[in-house]
Amino acid sequence: MQTMWKFTIGRFTIRAEIMPDDDLDLSWDETGETRANLESGFWEAFITKVSVELNGAEIAADWLGGSIYENPSDFFTEHYGLAHFNRLTGAHCGAYFPDMVRAAISGARQWMRDAGMAAAA
Repeated sequence: MQTMWKFTIGRFTIRAEIMPDDDLDLSWDETGETRANLESGFWEAFITKVSVELNGAEIAADWLGGSIYENPSDFFTEHYGLAHFNRLTGAHCGAYFPDMVRAAISGARQWMRDAGMAAAA
């Protein structure tokens, strides 16, 4: 796995990592453009994992496969441009990465509640 983004606060680390996605369903690619760009290496397909760690131990994670980008780092920054676009146009376009971070944090909070550790955080 390749770490693409990391944020640490106190005993908690939120980490976003990617790995190649070799099990894509490209049945929707009627023109073959996507397959050709993937096979040429122009585009990259990957799976993203966003995890929350407490003292180095993973306590929650969210996964998303099937992402295809020319540059995988765009997956982690596209929400900046979308937020600006939404403000300018009133549109409500979203990005997966911020939602994945929220889902992983929500899972970590649930883990803490289940473990009776909410007061310890």
